[in-house]
Amino acid sequence: MGRVWRATDHVLDRQVAVKEMRIDGLDPEDGRTRRERTLREARATARIDHPNVVRVYDVVDEGERLWIVMELVASRSLERVMAEEGPLRPRETARIGLGLVEALRQVHAGGVLHRDIKPGNVLVERGGRVVLTDFGIAAIQDAKALTMVGMLVGSPDYMAPERISGRPQGPPSDVWSLGATLCAALAGHSPFSRDTTLATLHAVLYEEPRLPAGAGPLTDVLRALLEKTPQARPSLPALAESLRAVAHPDEPPTRALRSPTRPELPDGSGERPPEGAPSGPAVASRGRSRVVAGTGVVAVVVGVVLALAPWSGGDGDQAGGGASPKPSPSPTSSPSATVEGTSGPPSPAPGAHQEAGGFAWATPQGWRRDVKTGAEVHYTSPDGTQELAAKSSLARGDLMDTWRTSEQNARQGGDYRKIRLEETTYKGRPAVVWEYTFTLRGARWHARLLGFDQAGKSYQINTWYRPAVEAAALKTYDEVKESFTVL
Repeated sequence: MGRVWRATDHVLDRQVAVKEMRIDGLDPEDGRTRRERTLREARATARIDHPNVVRVYDVVDEGERLWIVMELVASRSLERVMAEEGPLRPRETARIGLGLVEALRQVHAGGVLHRDIKPGNVLVERGGRVVLTDFGIAAIQDAKALTMVGMLVGSPDYMAPERISGRPQGPPSDVWSLGATLCAALAGHSPFSRDTTLATLHAVLYEEPRLPAGAGPLTDVLRALLEKTPQARPSLPALAESLRAVAHPDEPPTRALRSPTRPELPDGSGERPPEGAPSGPAVASRGRSRVVAGTGVVAVVVGVVLALAPWSGGDGDQAGGGASPKPSPSPTSSPSATVEGTSGPPSPAPGAHQEAGGFAWATPQGWRRDVKTGAEVHYTSPDGTQELAAKSSLARGDLMDTWRTSEQNARQGGDYRKIRLEETTYKGRPAVVWEYTFTLRGARWHARLLGFDQAGKSYQINTWYRPAVEAAALKTYDEVKESFTVL
């Protein structure tokens, strides 16, 4: 939906972040919806004045463009911290959690739901301040809702069960996402992250969370936050007390958080697996202020809203995030295969984009980029008919056995139909290919996933596409797959 620029407010002589919004839609109605969402985002955030919530200073409306002028936060996202430094310790995680609790107390008091709390939307300053940002899909509870037909906004790994199943949402939904985010801080990934989005959605709805082994004193807190039933989750004041006991153990505790017993859902509650997929300078001016976005800065994609076809990703970096794992899409280049058995490190294909997950690939020009974690990145075609994804993770046993388990889970929803799951080779090494179709909100999709292990890590190169564009989609996939290089 846009990018963020580091900019200078010449009237007040201060550095700011300017979020340049893309409001051109597929049609006039889509453009109107984007504009409404942008203005609503600015209004939602501007209502809140709190050190743990990113501040909005101004909105500039220049016809075809909208600009949101925000506080520039000199920080890294929690996602970036995890990618660069690895999982956090319980005490550090609890301190971050306390900052997010204070942010949510202000947000909810203002009648706002954030709806997309995840590591990419949490900023951590060197001094320790935690800032919640990117209210791109926030819903003001007393405002008229915007209808997005066929779209699910948010990140499945951090999305509360009631959001996925279409049940009523409220503050407990943000509390659940907070719990998943704190788990990710401790483990490096969401407790519901699976090999495919369909398996992830199933895990959120029906499986118990895989709590981090190093959670220690936060184990019971996390288990309570991730209760499937919203009413069973703790209140923010109670959560703050429990986190404070871990973050500041020298202070005398007042009360501890109890993990409530989950009420059993009645039969016929309607909880079913949802249909889903596996997983130059710019100048803005108005009246009192003139904001110039300078050259030579990092522009990052923000506020991305992906249809849950085939994967509903999150938006990622944030206002003033500085270094970001989400640069603008890389240019198209001619793919070149990795040469095995040569001396020295492998060379990426010319023009290939190097990812934090330890690989590089040449991706199509103009496609929308979305980073799920530091080790997983997605690209979506402009017309939304194809998505490409690549990721890396630690190898966990036999790859075929792992994918067979994921395939069994995938059978439980989304009108899934298996085409093949078999061993193959990729650039001379053993690999696994998984191909299937599924239906999302009445539309048919085709998936092709390729996985292989190398040097203790697993890598995936995946695509999802509409059958009508199969020939072009597979040509693009083959080119991108050929350019993939493990670094």
